[in-house]
Amino acid sequence: MICVLSIRSLIPFARLTRLAGLAAPLLLIALAGCHAPSTAPHNAATAPPDSAAASPAPVSAEAPVKFVDITEKAGIHFRHQNSRTPRKYLIETMGSGCAFIDYDGDGWQDILLLNNRPIPGGKVVGRPTMALYHNNRNGTFSDVTRQAGLDQEMYAFGVAVGDYDNDGREDFYASCALGPGHLFHNEGGGRFKDVTAQAGVGNAGKWGTSCAWVDYDKDGKLDLFVCSYVKYAGLKDDQPCYASGGKHLVYCIPSAYETSSCTLYHNEGGGRFKDVTAESGVGAAKGKALGVSVWDYDGDGWPDLFVACDTVPGFLFHNLGNGKFQEIGVESGIAYDDEGNPHSGMGIDATDVNNDGKTILAITNYQGQQTSFYNLVSQQTFRDDRLTANIGPETSKVLGFGVLFFDYDNDGYKDMLQANGHVQDDIQEREPQVRYAQPTLLFHNQHNGTFQEVGLKSGEPFSKTIVGRGLAVGDIENNGRLAVLLSSNNGPAMLWRNETPTSNHWLALKLVGTKSNRDGIGALVIVTTGGVTQRAMVRSGSSYLSQSDLRPHFGLGAQTTADVEIRWPSGQVDKFTNVACDHLYTAHEGAQALTQALK
Repeated sequence: MICVLSIRSLIPFARLTRLAGLAAPLLLIALAGCHAPSTAPHNAATAPPDSAAASPAPVSAEAPVKFVDITEKAGIHFRHQNSRTPRKYLIETMGSGCAFIDYDGDGWQDILLLNNRPIPGGKVVGRPTMALYHNNRNGTFSDVTRQAGLDQEMYAFGVAVGDYDNDGREDFYASCALGPGHLFHNEGGGRFKDVTAQAGVGNAGKWGTSCAWVDYDKDGKLDLFVCSYVKYAGLKDDQPCYASGGKHLVYCIPSAYETSSCTLYHNEGGGRFKDVTAESGVGAAKGKALGVSVWDYDGDGWPDLFVACDTVPGFLFHNLGNGKFQEIGVESGIAYDDEGNPHSGMGIDATDVNNDGKTILAITNYQGQQTSFYNLVSQQTFRDDRLTANIGPETSKVLGFGVLFFDYDNDGYKDMLQANGHVQDDIQEREPQVRYAQPTLLFHNQHNGTFQEVGLKSGEPFSKTIVGRGLAVGDIENNGRLAVLLSSNNGPAMLWRNETPTSNHWLALKLVGTKSNRDGIGALVIVTTGGVTQRAMVRSGSSYLSQSDLRPHFGLGAQTTADVEIRWPSGQVDKFTNVACDHLYTAHEGAQALTQALK
């Protein structure tokens, strides 16, 4: 099929893309793209150290925001390559993801970056493979890709980190197009082995996008959920599209492609998985899925799956607790925007943002269609509060991909970060007011249900425009400051150190399951201090094609101690009182005390 884009053919999509107020020529171009411390046991009742005795006021949104691009200094020399062919294949517009992973178990977050193998007619430099960077614990990283056995070519998109066989070493899955996804087993000694065929998780014939490990049946073994975009088994399935009356070849719109279903693999043990897509109910939902976030929105103890779809209704897979899911996107109010249109959803994240026990869900959208900010207003109903939260106006100016909630200033409230970049690499030639590379947005949580965009006012690196895609956060220095890792399409990866001036306190936890899965994925961690209760789930997935630090992190503001409760997937509940701040702790399931993970 050849898709000729004209004003006449685009009229049905105008309402869909929420481009009201933009000129008709811009509508034409916009729619021509993707819619696309000590290791000795710690007595939790011990008083905090003298260095934590001060009680400073939390940093306000007017205080300086400071992130520093340390990519070059850190020794990260990586460039994503998409081949960028004259043929303008749709797959060129979308990738790829990035991840934090402690692959050698030394307690320091390493970095994994995905890439795309060459495709016919394209141009690449060298041999584009994924890259693994070891954290040297001094602000620098070393490229260990070849030693790790990861110098392999594939058209990779999404990544999820998790210890699927509970051997104490972090494994990872990479979703792909133009070939199977790949499961890499951590063999120890700094090496990985591709065990896709033995495990049975190739997801063959599908365009795999975001993915996540989730123990959906709470049997102590991690299962695998893989999003699938459109029906696209190979380049032969690509559809050419034209603008300007059929004279100008452009990247096609997703409406030209058939829907697909996500895949759910059940961990059978022994290194093997079973495809339970159909019997679980996941396969009944057909869409164009790009992002997934795991969160127990109704508090019933079973992890649910939020899925962002592109130009078709989004999904909420409610976990029924019997091995099956019920898709309730429409009933819950998240399948469509408040004007009855599907999202052009890319990135997604869900968590307790307001510290009120209720779920907030963010979904990024195409330029002109604001980022959705859903608030759980009843047991099973969400309302889009993007305007009252002050998220909407600023996000209408960009095309959003990765999105995450994290507490960058440790004031006890999660802020929101959004990576942006257009999909049409030549958009400015036709529409000078629209940019291919776009700024990254940072929204500060005002503690009252509203946010203030502070990134654009803070200078570099936020003022630098990028073709943003993947986004992850992690504590690379184990100092309580969450750094930002970004991937860009056909461009460099970026690492931004968080140097925001603040005296606020923090704590973080590394969970080790015994009855539950080794990573504690699915565990709910509740931290209470100063009359504020925060919640975080240990989880894989969220953002766009990416994986953040698995260790839940909590800003404590001026407070120097906190009470901690961990609700493990097994049903075990561990409680610790008067926990001293400014430490990373290890929490073993069923243990009587936390231990400081590092000196």
